[in-house]
Amino acid sequence: MNRKIYLIRHGKINVGSEKCYIGTTDIPLNEEGIKQGKKLKEFFSTINIQKAYLSPLTRCVETADIILENRNVQKFLVKELMEISMGDWEGKTFNYIKSYYPKQFKERGENIDSFIPKGGESFNNLKERVKPAFESIIKNTQGNILIIAHAGVNRVIISTVLSLPLTDIFKIDQHYGCVNEFSWNVENKKWKWKLLL
Repeated sequence: MNRKIYLIRHGKINVGSEKCYIGTTDIPLNEEGIKQGKKLKEFFSTINIQKAYLSPLTRCVETADIILENRNVQKFLVKELMEISMGDWEGKTFNYIKSYYPKQFKERGENIDSFIPKGGESFNNLKERVKPAFESIIKNTQGNILIIAHAGVNRVIISTVLSLPLTDIFKIDQHYGCVNEFSWNVENKKWKWKLLL
């Protein structure tokens, strides 16, 4: 069977007018996020889904609940799919960190894969927990599945599958409510990735 893995980023959330660091902070979907969820529900209405795996954060659970409403699809919460922890930077704006912690702000920009904010995680740390979880999901399932997670988590999964360096992680677009499709290429025994929505 030519199975497909659908990797989704949750719908939009309220984060304020300024760009800020939101990782493990638990924020629900906003009105636009709910609309995005309904659009995803329509998109998946004719696609057979065996199981769904999601981050336990509210924004992912709500997205899954909308997509799979009235469908008999088992949902599994996977804590390893939670967004990267920004530690002491959680909820702070980029401008705040740049003003009060200019050295660390610069260091993160230069070492995006390895920099760890105080009390948080680096993208290397994130990969250490996400990669085995993703591999386990693939190994222990058959047919089409949904994985509903976060921009950082999705980028780590995509970069891992495509063997891309984590230093290029922000070159991968993961907008709110996006859908990535992985399909297995029988000839070269590799996953093929494309951004569907």
